[in-house]
Amino acid sequence: MRIAFLKQGKDLGINRHVLALLRHFRERGVEVQEFDLAEEDINDAAQRLLEFSPLFTLDLNGSCVVFGERDGQKTPIFDAFGFVHVSLFTDEPLFHFPVLLDLRGANNFLPVVTDLKYADSLKFLGHERGTFYITPFADPEQMPKPHKEKDIEVVFLGPAVDPNIIAQQVLQNLKESFVPYFFEVGEFLFRNPEAHLLYVSEYVLSMFNQSFQEEFIKWRQENPQDYIRFLNDISFYATARKRWYILSFLEGINLKIVGAFEGQLLEGHEHVSIQSWDEALDVIGRSFMTVMSFPHAVPTGIGFVPLEVALMESAPVIDYRATLPGFFTAGQEVISYLPLDRADIEEKVVYYLENRQEALEIAKRARERVLQNYGPSDRAEFLLSMFQDILSQAQSSQS
Repeated sequence: MRIAFLKQGKDLGINRHVLALLRHFRERGVEVQEFDLAEEDINDAAQRLLEFSPLFTLDLNGSCVVFGERDGQKTPIFDAFGFVHVSLFTDEPLFHFPVLLDLRGANNFLPVVTDLKYADSLKFLGHERGTFYITPFADPEQMPKPHKEKDIEVVFLGPAVDPNIIAQQVLQNLKESFVPYFFEVGEFLFRNPEAHLLYVSEYVLSMFNQSFQEEFIKWRQENPQDYIRFLNDISFYATARKRWYILSFLEGINLKIVGAFEGQLLEGHEHVSIQSWDEALDVIGRSFMTVMSFPHAVPTGIGFVPLEVALMESAPVIDYRATLPGFFTAGQEVISYLPLDRADIEEKVVYYLENRQEALEIAKRARERVLQNYGPSDRAEFLLSMFQDILSQAQSSQS
């Protein structure tokens, strides 16, 4: 079996854990080649790819789909030359809608998602066929070692942006009549943090008067890409709204905000400017606990970042959702809080600051849980089994 991994640049950021899949493939005897489409001419890369003649190509979030032209039509080269293209979606597919819209008619496109609700986004974008699911994973070999000594009390993981800043940017290019709808959907998501954007947007639309519904539906039919951008803007706004609200609960607590920050710092808060994710991990590894708030772009799963926080032996402080017990045990491996309950998050952060040994024990159990259950080997084996099934089906259909 031959697999080509396509990437855009050497720095894969949080997605670098996928390199462990390639390592496992090679250990299992698979011939793997890597192609960096950012560093070489696209035509040269396509030629090398055809010479390698892979059975499968793999990329992240549809970022490396190469198109050609056949019979005057734009055609992905994996359809033209008969190999299967697998895109591993570590992000919300709506963020990558341009290429996904272009792939609606592709025959050999196979998406693999790391959140169950991403399948709904793919269906919304016109991909009706089967989607495979794997849970997020983290490769310890890609991680720095945890710090033995902790000198930071609490980290709040960004990006953290005053939602008014996002709203002002969006409203500059938004039809005035759509402004109330933008805020209503964003507020509904904020008040119902486990609700999904696609369902909420339709539900809220049904609450508006008939003339507005007709105007809005006509606009989105005529401007489908602008509509998806609009949905993404609502998602960013609702996430910012939730994080800014949580930060307000923690005023007066000595915490360091890591990642992008825009707005007014509250008492006790410090923004730590970082140049790379490795720098962020270093700060996280020095902290007793790391407060996170699930973005609306991770509807049901755990995401990759909490796994990395756990591997750095910083106690993950995560907003509770119904799916959380399927990943971590609250109070044992994570500290969970109710995202709209001011007293709950204040009391828990203060409690673990006063009982730091308990926070350290939770951090150690979280790390062990990730090492035992969220390594890359099982996910690599699942993908290999999936690839083998596809090959077997193809051989059966030809015989």
